[in-house]
Amino acid sequence: MAGFEDLFAQFCNQDKARPSGVHEKRTFNGHCHCNRIQFNITLPTASFPLRSLLCHCSACRYTHGTFASSNVILPPGVEPQWINGSSRGDLKGYEKLGGRGERWFCPTCGSHVGHFGPSYSQWSVAWGIFDDKFWQLSFHTFPKSAPGGGIVHCLSEVAGKEVLHLSSGTQDLPEECQQEIGSDGEERLRARCCCGGVSFTISRPTQKIMDDDYMRKYVSPTDPNKWKAFLDLCRDCGRLSGTSVVPWLLVPRTALEPEVPPDLTLGSIKTYKSSEPTTRGFCGVCGATVFLATTDRMPTERQAILNVAMGVLRAPEGVTAGNWVSWRTAKVAWADDARRYDADFTNALLVGHEDWGIKTTGGTLDFAVMY
Repeated sequence: MAGFEDLFAQFCNQDKARPSGVHEKRTFNGHCHCNRIQFNITLPTASFPLRSLLCHCSACRYTHGTFASSNVILPPGVEPQWINGSSRGDLKGYEKLGGRGERWFCPTCGSHVGHFGPSYSQWSVAWGIFDDKFWQLSFHTFPKSAPGGGIVHCLSEVAGKEVLHLSSGTQDLPEECQQEIGSDGEERLRARCCCGGVSFTISRPTQKIMDDDYMRKYVSPTDPNKWKAFLDLCRDCGRLSGTSVVPWLLVPRTALEPEVPPDLTLGSIKTYKSSEPTTRGFCGVCGATVFLATTDRMPTERQAILNVAMGVLRAPEGVTAGNWVSWRTAKVAWADDARRYDADFTNALLVGHEDWGIKTTGGTLDFAVMY
């Protein structure tokens, strides 16, 4: 079994540094959703696939809005080559107090790009922004930081290979989250991005919502005190968050406190229209994906249903917020789209998510997420 130093070298792809001599190379393009940020990386084909990781630390969850960040640490000497007028200076940086380097994202669309790791002096890039795959998921880092596991248990292996756990230091300690109570004496679920610039609470389904023919469709079909939650693999969400999978909670806009304006501009939220019906809200300071609003879930302004990114939730019971949501485990949204991009990851996630549903609830659950 490899020692920690050998394992860390593999984690950083240091054993895949550029070989000397003449070798066949391939160039890969990465870009944000709005194309303000564009770059290439060139790698020797002999190094494929690079090892990649899912980082489950609280800083990654709260800056991305996902259950983990998806990263590939580039081998020593390999770094982005900015193209089409882009530059590193176009990126917005955020570093959490006591963190390990800045996380960079596009200030226009919110797409996460990656960071430069000061502890190992190498570039780490978000795999969700690339057009083609050159990696294989090999590591879960800081999995203990995610109470309940998030998607750790769904991805114990990919393409028949074990995904190893790599943990060290206080970054692997879970952050304690407290139950909150509203002015009406009822429970609330806190949502807050990493910098705290976006913060609000979510109520349980109310009688007013249950009496509404449209809004009640987004209440859990198995528990009237819970909302619906699902995993999303669409490429737009992947490119904007920098990860392959985004966990969403569906909730009426009127169930949030303070009530989020129709244009989503709460606190430090910036908005970006990713398609004709879809507007997304992300924190302009730390980059966290927070909201998705679509006219397809808005029969009237009062009845608007929002996607809330579950990576910013502070549920005391754990990151999957099992006391607040019922998970759709029988399927994952946009799986066919994702298979064309990364079949190994997608197939492993689908099997793992279904197995997780069986283990935690005794079966799988299916329901519509669009009406």
